Amino acid sequence: MLFNVGVVIVCAGKGKRLGQDKAAIGLKGKPLFFRTYEIFKNIKQIKQIVIVLRKKHLRQAKKLINDKRVIFCEGGRERKDSVLNGIFALDESINYLLIHDGARPFTPKNVIVSIIKELKRNPAVICGIKSKDTLKLANKDFVVKTLDRNNIFLIQTPQGFKKDIIVKAYRNLKTKKVFDDAGLVELSGKKVKIVEGSPVNIKITYPEDISLARALIR
Repeated sequence: MLFNVGVVIVCAGKGKRLGQDKAAIGLKGKPLFFRTYEIFKNIKQIKQIVIVLRKKHLRQAKKLINDKRVIFCEGGRERKDSVLNGIFALDESINYLLIHDGARPFTPKNVIVSIIKELKRNPAVICGIKSKDTLKLANKDFVVKTLDRNNIFLIQTPQGFKKDIIVKAYRNLKTKKVFDDAGLVELSGKKVKIVEGSPVNIKITYPEDISLARALIR
């Protein structure tokens, strides 16, 4: 069986918690979605890249990125709709894929390569870092219990999947409330492998994250 990997970069959010449109954030003269695209463009295992954006950013993106592997598509009403738009924009020859947050422009190459490598043996692979802090489960600001941090991972993207498995999970479980794409695969009964992520693989979510991102890119 051929092993053809594509990536869907989802950058169509409105940035409610950030207070501004994420895709338009400038990092050293280039918009955020471009910086995120750059981390994937030189990875030889990736055959195709889909960038999912709000309609108003599509023209700018097409001017900035001249890459035969890249397809641009418009985002949907919610993130899950944008993800599906991106998946269905991939060529039929793509049978494995990575789903990545457009707001994570610093993912190290070795993390991405590790996920791709594990995808050859597992139907779903995600990355994360172990918690260094003590974790408390709380209810109304009161501690219920202390969790064993040795078994806790802070999950990042990209997340990798066998294409038919993630498509089936989305079709069958799209209405379920989950916190990431892997959550749907978990609900479908498939095992999800975790590989080591990176502390620099930050997600730009709040205003203070912009300052950190600009410091990192310098």
